[in-house]
Amino acid sequence: MDPVFAQNLTEEIRRRAGETFFIAGGPVRDLFLGRVPPDIDLVFPAGAVSKARDFSARTGGSFVLLDEDEGVARVVLPGLILDFSQYRSGARTLVEDLAKRDFTINAMALPGSYLPTFLSSCDPCAAEQEDKARGGHIPIMRRISRPPAQDLIDPFAGLQDLDAGLIRAISRGNLEADPLRLLRAYRFRAQLDFRISSETEAWIRELGPAVSRVSTERITHELDLILESKRGGLTFSEMAETSLLFAVLPELAGLSGVEQPLFHHLDVLGHSLEALSSVEVLMGDPAVRFSLTAPLREWYAQSPSRRIALSWAALLHDMAKPACRVEKEGRPTFYHHDRTGAEMVERLGGRLRWSMRRIRTVSRLVSLHMRPFHLLNDLRRGGPSKRAMRRLLVEAGEDFPALFLLAMADSMAGCGPLKPPELDEELDALWVRVHRFYADHFLPVSQKGKLLTGHDIQKILGLAPGPLVGKALEAIEDARADGLVSDREGAVRYLVEWYGGERGKGE
Repeated sequence: MDPVFAQNLTEEIRRRAGETFFIAGGPVRDLFLGRVPPDIDLVFPAGAVSKARDFSARTGGSFVLLDEDEGVARVVLPGLILDFSQYRSGARTLVEDLAKRDFTINAMALPGSYLPTFLSSCDPCAAEQEDKARGGHIPIMRRISRPPAQDLIDPFAGLQDLDAGLIRAISRGNLEADPLRLLRAYRFRAQLDFRISSETEAWIRELGPAVSRVSTERITHELDLILESKRGGLTFSEMAETSLLFAVLPELAGLSGVEQPLFHHLDVLGHSLEALSSVEVLMGDPAVRFSLTAPLREWYAQSPSRRIALSWAALLHDMAKPACRVEKEGRPTFYHHDRTGAEMVERLGGRLRWSMRRIRTVSRLVSLHMRPFHLLNDLRRGGPSKRAMRRLLVEAGEDFPALFLLAMADSMAGCGPLKPPELDEELDALWVRVHRFYADHFLPVSQKGKLLTGHDIQKILGLAPGPLVGKALEAIEDARADGLVSDREGAVRYLVEWYGGERGKGE
């Protein structure tokens, strides 16, 4: 940002606020970490909302009231978000305000005179370019010198904890006052790759049930941020140790201690968490297991929401195993856990207020996660057939690359003594064969459209609308995949012959 413009903005805020205002919380933490803050938090002794409204009117920014009771408002300018807040309820000084915050690393402040430093140091465009080059996910700031110690307001040794990579709650009472902070501890742990202090972990273990008071939307947002961090498997594992994971996702509690056949080396919970870690590894670099990586990268590079959906699928793919467990010849089996799991995902997604798109994606991946393993039997015999590959592609839709990422993560997370040593290589070979069929045959045929429509079939065979019409459409597409038909005339001849066979079955 232009230094002159930054200085003018600062002077404009100072005129609106008087001489006293501070930059506090996350932006100060990010300044010391060299990261671009998503917004800049400005703290005033009082009257923050009116100051924000006045400032937005004079600068042409958009005014957004965030919390009238607490006195919090936002002003949005091109490339800049400023949050205006006043001392928190009951606080008479800045130190008292900082004492009401969640963690020591978020309880530091600098005088408002540092605003030009923040504005001129943040260059999101350049930061994003450098971030992509180094493979990171949080843009970095231009390197600047640390402010003099005498300028930093740090009553709880937040800078010391920041340098030590430690997340430490200011007090048990602060966590209890807003139980979402229990989750935020793990979100910061994931995003910053810090550790949580043992005392804070003990408080989280005690206060975990209180998270039920938090709105579902806020919980889901924090969980998504953990998964977006690319350290979801590790972080969720640590959440399981304090039982917070089961407080927010009670559906997972029953997975603990459920033993599996010797293909696996972990119980169902451990395997699910390891599968999540494995899918994060694969999304970081598919080449660790796959020889054909470009289509995989293209799938999850489309949007962050795809990465998060795949991570959820990895965590939840075996969630129905406890419900489906039976003993067969002295060992556990889990019949139809894929299908039952998809139904459970739909219920869980509804509870977590997921979008319909996410619910469909995650439930579909869970429903199909065993299919690649079933096709390996065909691969070992020289298959699978074009018909089998077509059906897989139809059912998986645009998410078929994700299905193979999930299957590979599932395999990587199972390292028991009965696991075939060549399984990962076979999954890669299957992926290459399916994708080659997709590129060479399935996609070109799909782009040409269907040879016959459902209306055509009803007219040719004299059928009323019903399941048989859909079955006929599927039969024609199977024949097309096998090379038995290639044009409309051939499709009509095949249809009549097929229908005769179907009628014969019913006699």
